[in-house]
Amino acid sequence: MGGALQMQLPITTGEGRSRGWAQVGKGIRGLVISYAITVLLWYVLGLRMGPDIFPNPLRTLVAVGKILSNVNLIKHVGITFGRTVAGVLVSMFIAAAAVIAARYWSPFRYYFLKVFYPGMRAIPPVAVALLAIVWFGLGSGTVIFVIVITVLPIYMIDLWEGMKVIDSTLVEMATVLTSNRTRILKKVVLPMLVPVLFASTKLSFSVAFKLALVGELLGATSGMGFMVYLSQQEYKTDMVFAWTFLLVMLVVFFEYYVFDVTERKYLYKWQTEK
Repeated sequence: MGGALQMQLPITTGEGRSRGWAQVGKGIRGLVISYAITVLLWYVLGLRMGPDIFPNPLRTLVAVGKILSNVNLIKHVGITFGRTVAGVLVSMFIAAAAVIAARYWSPFRYYFLKVFYPGMRAIPPVAVALLAIVWFGLGSGTVIFVIVITVLPIYMIDLWEGMKVIDSTLVEMATVLTSNRTRILKKVVLPMLVPVLFASTKLSFSVAFKLALVGELLGATSGMGFMVYLSQQEYKTDMVFAWTFLLVMLVVFFEYYVFDVTERKYLYKWQTEK
C-alpha cells in the first residue's frame, strides 16, 4: 500500500502542476485578448474621429515616450504622486483619530455620526477645490486638501464599521489582563483593524489619483493635472491622452504590484482558513 501511494504521488503532483500551468496560460491568453480588443477599439475610434480629436494608440505611445524622455516633464509625475501619498496619509490619520475618539468618547460619538461624517460625505470635490484655492492659493496645499476632504469618508465609514465587527471576546480577555485602554487599543483593537485599513487605503489611492488630477487642473501650477490643462489649451490631444495613460498605468502598477503583492505576502495572517 505504501508503494502504491509513493507511485501515485508524482502522478498526482504532475497532474496538479499541469492544471496549474494550464490555468496560468488560460489567464494570460484572456488578458492578451482583452487588451487586444481594447487597443483595436481604440484604433477604430481614432480612425473614425481623427487624430486631433481621438489619437490612436501609436500616436499616444509616441507622446508618452516624449514625456518619459523629458526630465522636465517626468518630474510632474513625481509631484502628483507625492501629493497623492500625502493626501491619503493625512486622511488615514484624521479618520483613525476621529473613529477612535467616537468609539471611546460618547459625547463626540453623537457629533461624529450626526454631523461630521454626513457633512464630509456631502461636500462636492469641485466646491472644495475652489475654496481651497482661496485659502491656500495655487499649489500643493490646495491639491492635498481636496484629496483629504474627499477621501476622508472612505476611511471613516470603513473603520467605523470595522470597529463594530471586531472580536469582542478578545477585547474582553484583554480587559481582564489590563485596565489600560491605550494598551488594549494598541495591542488588540488596532491589529484587528489592519485588513480594513488596508482595503480602505487600496481604494483611497485610486480615488486620490483622480482627485489629484482635478485639484491640479483647478488649483496648481505643476503636476500631471496641470500638464493636462496646458496640453488641452494648446490643442495637443495626444499629450492629453498620454498624461491620462500614464496616470492609468500608475494606478494599475500600485493596484497589482504594490497592494496585491503586499496583501499576499503580509496579510495572510488575517485570512480565514478554508
